[in-house]
Amino acid sequence: MRFLFLLFIGLSPWLAQGQKFGHINSAEILSKVPEIAQADTILRQYQDTLVAAGDSLVRIFQKHVAEYQAESQKGNLAPIAAQKKEEDLAKEQEVLRNYENEIKQRLVLRREALYKPILDKIDQVVTRIGKENKYTMIFDSSQPGYLYLAESDNLGPQVLKELGLQ
Repeated sequence: MRFLFLLFIGLSPWLAQGQKFGHINSAEILSKVPEIAQADTILRQYQDTLVAAGDSLVRIFQKHVAEYQAESQKGNLAPIAAQKKEEDLAKEQEVLRNYENEIKQRLVLRREALYKPILDKIDQVVTRIGKENKYTMIFDSSQPGYLYLAESDNLGPQVLKELGLQ
């Protein structure tokens, strides 16, 4: 057992020498890609359209709440009628919650669809750089979990260059 440990310790520098590490900061790269700004603009417009449709539902709901409150304050609603109105309002409120969740889901799907070709293009460049330059690993320094990153090449400028952004 001790022999294997000593062998591993003795081989460690040799094994480490053959490894080449690089890193990129994907957040920095994405901030310089003009297609991201275009995708964000399209996404904002899409969100505005969805929200505008939801606004009409909110206005109708608010009108129904105001009508209920006015009738209730005047004493014009029997307890059974008041309970029925409250149930109807709760249903309308649930429809609004569902629509809000649907908007969120649609936005996520639309964002993924808009970003996918851009991210794929960047991934292809990083992969090509990694293979051509024989990198063992290329890390993303913008992601959490990096306490220390040394002895690696910053490939961000090369990625930006190959994307035609420098």
